[in-house]
Amino acid sequence: MRMVPNPLLRDLLTESGWTGQELANRTNELGAEIGLQLHYDRTAVAHWLSGTRARPPVPELVAEVFTRGLGRRVTTADTGFGVAAAPAAPPLWRTSIAAELTELCGDGPVSRSAMFGCVYSLAALSVPGWAELAGTAAVVCPAERGKKIERVEVEAARAMLELFSAADLTFGGGHARSALARYLRTTISPWLRSDATPAVRTDLLGTAAQLCYLCGFLCFDDELHGAAQRYYLAAVRLAHAAGDATQFAISLRALSVQARMLGHRRQAVNLATAATRALPEHASARTRAFLTGQLAVAEAAADDQREAVTHLLAAESYLDNAGGASAPVGTYHCAALSHHHAAVRACLGERPAAISALTRSLRHRPSTERRARAITLARLAELHLAGGELDRACHNWNQFLDDYPHLSSGRADAALATMRARLRPHARSHPALAVLQRSAALRRRRATTRP
Repeated sequence: MRMVPNPLLRDLLTESGWTGQELANRTNELGAEIGLQLHYDRTAVAHWLSGTRARPPVPELVAEVFTRGLGRRVTTADTGFGVAAAPAAPPLWRTSIAAELTELCGDGPVSRSAMFGCVYSLAALSVPGWAELAGTAAVVCPAERGKKIERVEVEAARAMLELFSAADLTFGGGHARSALARYLRTTISPWLRSDATPAVRTDLLGTAAQLCYLCGFLCFDDELHGAAQRYYLAAVRLAHAAGDATQFAISLRALSVQARMLGHRRQAVNLATAATRALPEHASARTRAFLTGQLAVAEAAADDQREAVTHLLAAESYLDNAGGASAPVGTYHCAALSHHHAAVRACLGERPAAISALTRSLRHRPSTERRARAITLARLAELHLAGGELDRACHNWNQFLDDYPHLSSGRADAALATMRARLRPHARSHPALAVLQRSAALRRRRATTRP
């Protein structure tokens, strides 16, 4: 069959001013955001221009590349990869929440490979603020006849929230992510379509928002950023439907954390700012510390030193006045605050202060939070190595390797890969060689035990 050239893609290249290699590089970089290792070059782009169809999710990635580069929405049809123009997606706040959740959780397997097709979208971060939504009614599916949801179902959902949260903290997002996604699909989504009293429905929506937030974090921890973003946005919508400004703000904070980790600094600051503004007056001091600490980190990453330090001190003051225990969603304590201190100081180039803060974070970290401890140890080792302290770095990396076999976490895997890359130039040193050999053995063991 004779291939038909792709003039739409060529027009987009002309409009952007990019070469074929530049488009390939940007597509590869965007693929990395959702955990894909792509190796396209100008030859591949030449094939696309001549009519070769890229396999999913590459068309979606290319459309997002041009959306970001051109500052306007570009669909897969606009790139010439779509058969026909897809209908415009309905506005986020006008679609059924239950239907959105079913679509997100309900397509086939929820394996890691199945979620690669979810592309992280910068345009999707344009979320209305809480004040803007004050007069907007949430769209919820009409109640279906059948089982009526009672208080006991809400209590069961909250118990599952605590269960999944505890599993994540100790074992990493990969262990619980698929199970939580199935629970959302098979249990929570049908409940959202069922009849309930107004009070029960409100509580169910709020708990569903927390479950979606947690599922988003599990995807984030497994470096499935497109899927994580969609769950976070579902949590935002469910919190709005529940009238829960606090959970709405916490979900915006999660989007800010993700944006900063992916290098989208301006969006991270905007989202963190919107999160703090959305908090109601009755929000707890602990929650205020949780959100203000993230705002400080986002501002530090955006080179706003004065505001970052101001908000970091404010977060410390809020936490000093906090009472009660942390909730399953929005956990914040001295160890988390010290981790924020370290992130801010590292962004400001203050390596010794960052090391001191991470050491303090480890000292206060609850023993049940194994994944956070491992990530902190890996980061501490990187800072020691950057200062020429190889022995201390190897000591921390050995501690990281003590926890690593117990974790299923994309972030932990990435930390291991970073460790190996940074230690290879020091392989003639006995401590570095010992860590490299130990990590290689752990990788081989994991490769033989994974399904």
